[in-house]
Parts: sequence; structure tokens; C-alpha cells
Amino acid sequence: MQNVIGETLAAIATDPTVEGPLRLRSHVGDPASEEEIATAWADLPVLPATRELWRTTRAAELFQDVDYGQWGLRILDPSASRERTDVERHGRPADFKDGDVVLGEFLGDLELLVVDAMGSVRVALPLDPRTNWYVAAADLAGFLTRYREAHGAKFWEAPERMTFTDAD
Repeated sequence: MQNVIGETLAAIATDPTVEGPLRLRSHVGDPASEEEIATAWADLPVLPATRELWRTTRAAELFQDVDYGQWGLRILDPSASRERTDVERHGRPADFKDGDVVLGEFLGDLELLVVDAMGSVRVALPLDPRTNWYVAAADLAGFLTRYREAHGAKFWEAPERMTFTDAD
């Protein structure tokens, strides 16, 4: 099986600085150990794609604004992800469902990268209910690929963004 997540992260790390209106840099860290993942998520399931991400990098900063730090995505390590997931589930039980994993935080705002129980990638908005969250991709590999192609731009905010049709 092809490791699309690993290949995409490697491609992002290979070209660490993107020039444009903002100078963006990416850093992909070392992999997490199976023990680290298992310890953080011992009592809750984690989808294979999420494990694959952490086996590639325990934490990362993708397309971070070099000058001001107000743009980019911070991928959380397994322990920080678990802590943030627990905080959000407790604070917003109507929005965060069983199986949701907070995988990252967008810098400069309060949006969160969430992988749901079905593997879809959602962007959780800080004040909006779940029904208003963006569905950024059908899976984590697809999200990372599109995020790379957009050089860190919030592609899911475009008019042609994906929509979600279920009742949650």
C-alpha cells in the first residue's frame, strides 16, 4: 500500500520555504513510536490514517508564517492531540462526537483540524456548530495532498468546497 500521507509530508518538508505575500516554512518532525500513540490513545480508537500520520511525524508545522506566526497548521503529537480532543469533547459535547480526533490547530485563528470517526477531515470553527464546519476532504491523505497543492491556503473556504450531507 502506498504511503500517501508520508509521501505528501516528505514533499512538503523537501520544499520548506514558500515565497509569496507571506514567507511560509514547514517542519516535519521525527515519527512517534507505537508506544507513544498507544499510551495517549489507549482507551479510544484511532483510525489507521491518523496512526500513519503519527508514524511519519509525531508533530509538524505546515506552511507556518515565518515572520509573524499567524498562518499555518500545527499537527499535534499524539498526547497533545488526545488532551485537546478531551478538552473539546468536554467543552462542546454537542459538536464533538465519539470518534472525533483533534489532529491539529490552525495558527492565527481558533480553527481545528478534526478527523471524524469515518475518516473525513473537518475544519472545526470556534463558535459555529458542527453543521457549519467545513468538510475539507474525504480522508486525511486527500486533505494533506490538497493542502500541499494550495501551499497552505484554506482551500476548503473556496466556493467549490465540499459539502457534507448527513444529519450531524
